[in-house]
Amino acid sequence: MEAGDDSFFKNYDLLSEKDLIPNFSKYQICRKKSDGSIYYFLHEPILSDSSRFILEKMKKNALEGRSIGNPSMEIDSQIEAMAKNMNLTMDTQQKRYIAYYFGRDLFGMERIESLLRDGDIEDISCDRAGLGIYIYHRKYGYIPTNIMFEDEIELSRFVKMMSQKSGKSLSLSTPVIDANLPDGSRLQASLGQEVTTNGSSFTIRKFRSVPFSPIDLISTWTTSSRIFAYLWILSEYGSNIVVVGGTATGKTTFLNSILLFIPPEKKIITIEDTKELNLFHENWVSTVTRPGYGMPGPDGKVEGEIDMFDLLTISLRQRPNYIVLGEVRGREAFTVFQAMSVGRYGYTTFHADDVNTFVHRLEAKPINIPRNLIISIDAIVLLEAFQGKSGTERRVKSISEIKEIDPLTNDLIINEVYSFNGNGYDTSGFSYILKRIAEKEGKTEAEMEHELLLREKILSKLQEKHTYDFREVGRIIKRFYKARESVLHDLGIEI
Repeated sequence: MEAGDDSFFKNYDLLSEKDLIPNFSKYQICRKKSDGSIYYFLHEPILSDSSRFILEKMKKNALEGRSIGNPSMEIDSQIEAMAKNMNLTMDTQQKRYIAYYFGRDLFGMERIESLLRDGDIEDISCDRAGLGIYIYHRKYGYIPTNIMFEDEIELSRFVKMMSQKSGKSLSLSTPVIDANLPDGSRLQASLGQEVTTNGSSFTIRKFRSVPFSPIDLISTWTTSSRIFAYLWILSEYGSNIVVVGGTATGKTTFLNSILLFIPPEKKIITIEDTKELNLFHENWVSTVTRPGYGMPGPDGKVEGEIDMFDLLTISLRQRPNYIVLGEVRGREAFTVFQAMSVGRYGYTTFHADDVNTFVHRLEAKPINIPRNLIISIDAIVLLEAFQGKSGTERRVKSISEIKEIDPLTNDLIINEVYSFNGNGYDTSGFSYILKRIAEKEGKTEAEMEHELLLREKILSKLQEKHTYDFREVGRIIKRFYKARESVLHDLGIEI
């Protein structure tokens, strides 16, 4: 297996390396000494010409439904049988390499399978043939790889293969698809030059089967236990929260983490274009949109299409306590804001770089939300990505509450509860939402501050104990709602 040599490192500094599939697949992230550029190098076994011939023959037989010898034979036995039939000598190492590529190509995603297995990669994109695939790395941002499709024919074959494994059809009549790969990752692919003038392309947003917990984000983002304790209170007692940020700021990741604070017995319905949210709760209904077929009707919809507005309308009839929209973009916005104003708690994300831009886009076409509905929002969590010492980092820039509309100026009165100051968080010292919750629950402001501090201590203690797993954190929060004293005792927290 090739993993770089001494001459290679004359031009590059090694930043990190890791086995992805032990003995078969390994990456090295390197910085070029001449200009500081960062690259992701994937190393896989090198096949001999005879091994490659056998591999292609085996793949062809498998795709055509034929096999060598008994279909139940182990792969290595099939390799031996084929080599014998062809009078070829095959050493043990090459047999293992053939078996690796056979499984990778038939049951995985071929040359990008290792990228899908790298937990630090968030996005994978190929813009055209002849150009290295780019990845979005959690630490280093967008960086190129040494993986490439040599020509348009090979790239077109690959995007068709991915679409087929996703249960979709990609053709010149339907040259663009949005789909989910078998592992849940989100695929957007285009075929030929019908839409993308440089030829076929694809982008994959990877799906985490185990989401990041609040403790993960407290530890890896620039944020604090206090911030999450505040959001815990809001989620527990019911509030309307919008997570706002620019591209690649982690809006969906952050949203998914705070949903863990919703009490376990509450009914939650999530509505998405493609499935990204993954909840711990049992009383949860996950819904996704569906494209239609044929020509659009008078209303602009294709027959059989189910969009976010349709799903939202259906969900309101199911008496949910919480409605979660993956992202607000169109006509569904008015309905969700109406639902927020009459007692349904709503969570969503929105693409904007600051609070003023967020409000302006809500009021402008095509969303057109009137100001008297915008005040249904309780908290706006603003995220940002920035280049830190260790690469791309993310943080909660601010949390703002919408109090009311000024009767004289018609402006929104906004209270910035928390704002990042470069070293930590400044606070306004007052929260309208916490005051409202205290009044509703019959608590004093001092009692509410105690509840906030208690949750902050729990989160800090979990971080101290390195309790990061989403499911384990979820179980502890669930226990807290049922047996508070027991959880506090186990964590060594005094009331």
